[in-house]
Amino acid sequence: MHIPTIFDAKYESSKEDYILTEEKVHHLNNVLRVKNGSDVMVTNGEGIISHGRIYNSKVDISKTDTHQRNNELNIFIAKLQDKTRMRQLIEKLTELGVKSITIGPTMNSQKVNIDAKKVNTWIVGAIEQSGIPFVPKVILEDKLDFNKFQHTFDITGKSLKKNIESTNFAIGPEGGWSNEELKKFRYISKLSDFTLRSDTAAVVAVSLMM
Repeated sequence: MHIPTIFDAKYESSKEDYILTEEKVHHLNNVLRVKNGSDVMVTNGEGIISHGRIYNSKVDISKTDTHQRNNELNIFIAKLQDKTRMRQLIEKLTELGVKSITIGPTMNSQKVNIDAKKVNTWIVGAIEQSGIPFVPKVILEDKLDFNKFQHTFDITGKSLKKNIESTNFAIGPEGGWSNEELKKFRYISKLSDFTLRSDTAAVVAVSLMM
């Protein structure tokens, strides 16, 4: 059974009850149709998940679990023109538990404005839907740091090796990496014998690297 999750970055797990904001009450009652006495979870996005039951505008906390990250994955993704696909990609990366998401331009990526507040809204939605207790750090950059992201995935690469040291990797744009960019990566791995869309490649890469 799906248990709704409430995200609050300021949540303190030491308290025996949690007071909901009017916005959260409205969302739980009118969108999720949560009734009094229903089970809910509360997280601060830092590994804490508290379990309790909701009564009007308060959650009575019964127990709290502390989780540890099972990976230290940091991913660079190029901006996608299609905002729906961009949102879905951010949501999936959040649900997979990546540590950080860096968003920036590449030589062949399209010029797209990224709204940091909107990205945060997508992340919160993914957390509250999936119940994952971690919030990925979102970093907006104006260029790709090849010293930080030394590993990428491209159809020209070799089969992925499990002994690659870096947990930081970059996913190319819809138009693919330029030859100049490919020369700057230390590792180039292949995910498939066929060309994957950027958002598909990101999800597959994270799944394989976990």
